[in-house]
Amino acid sequence: MHFSVIILIFAICSYAQTVISVDENISRNKDKNLVLAMAASAVLPGAGHFYLDNNSRAAAFFWVDAALWVTTGITWVYSDNQLENARGYAARYAGAEGAPKNLTFLTIIGDYRSRGGSLYQNSNPDNKEDYNQAMIRRGLEIDAEYPYKKGYIWDWGSSDNPETTARMEEYNEILKRHRIAKIAFQVSLGAMALNRVLAVLDAMRIYRQTSANFSQLNITPFATPQHSGIFVSYEF
Repeated sequence: MHFSVIILIFAICSYAQTVISVDENISRNKDKNLVLAMAASAVLPGAGHFYLDNNSRAAAFFWVDAALWVTTGITWVYSDNQLENARGYAARYAGAEGAPKNLTFLTIIGDYRSRGGSLYQNSNPDNKEDYNQAMIRRGLEIDAEYPYKKGYIWDWGSSDNPETTARMEEYNEILKRHRIAKIAFQVSLGAMALNRVLAVLDAMRIYRQTSANFSQLNITPFATPQHSGIFVSYEF
């Protein structure tokens, strides 16, 4: 029994093969700085990947960021233009000349027909038609929130006139477009921040995969009808 074991070991050793595999990718970034790669990715997604010699992923992150910058710029400009359009529309059709470029106040202009009473008598007055009356019903002074002076006074006209109602509806549509564009702008900003976080994490992953300097010995036995032995794989 003892003799047989010796023969088996001898046979295995006779056919043993040593394979040394070298993967240059494992250590191509061993002299690079992880902090620099992460900082570059945070400032400009793709820059860290370019530093780590991964150009394909660098291009992907860069073009995504470029598209987000364009989207952010377009939505900001459109949102601002719509707010300015709403202010101009209120000045033209409701006499709100000099109204502040403030969404909260401009929204109030769209909610009430007038401030201080309509110039024309309404046959079916609505309790929400006059902003000053709404303030009084709340137990507040009419100028508690906004001064009662030029720029803060408006009048869309009587609700008996369908044209004035149509103008108020168009005005509120302009404000609606502003709000939608503003939401899109905020989403774009969030996506830009997320793209940077992902770029930093991905740069960290690539650095760990391509800057390791380690040795690992793998021994794998094998057996076939003709041969038997072990494979020795040495990674460094």
